[in-house]
Amino acid sequence: MLKNRLGRRALAVFGGILILAGAGTTGIALAGTDFRATLNGDNVPGGGDADGWGRVRIEIMDNLSNRLCADLEVRSIADVTAAQVYRGRAGEAGEPVARLERPDDDDSYDCKEIGAALAQEIQSNPSAFYVSVATTEYPNGAIRGQLGPAA
Repeated sequence: MLKNRLGRRALAVFGGILILAGAGTTGIALAGTDFRATLNGDNVPGGGDADGWGRVRIEIMDNLSNRLCADLEVRSIADVTAAQVYRGRAGEAGEPVARLERPDDDDSYDCKEIGAALAQEIQSNPSAFYVSVATTEYPNGAIRGQLGPAA
């Protein structure tokens, strides 16, 4: 009887190990990928708000929802009229790919679905994207920053 009980325990432990070993091989991402950017007027082609600054943390959730979540903080700029993620390299104008919620009291957080292709594109080459914040004073961009890996 003791031998039988020990055998069952050994099988249970072995089975648990096999289950845990296979848990990470499903191919489904359970967490997102984080990116960050520091925003300032010097990054805006043609010049932006010289004393404005900000930061953004973007998380791409690629587990069936393909969501982009953005935590945006801005300071020392006029009333924000738009905040967007653009496709484009540093120093060049690009095309908008996702609109972000305008900061209320200088901060905002929102999530939106962006599609699998865009989620994959941002994850594979974040530096090809930037965040730009436009204001009443700088309608073509007050502050801007390229995405990069979160440190």
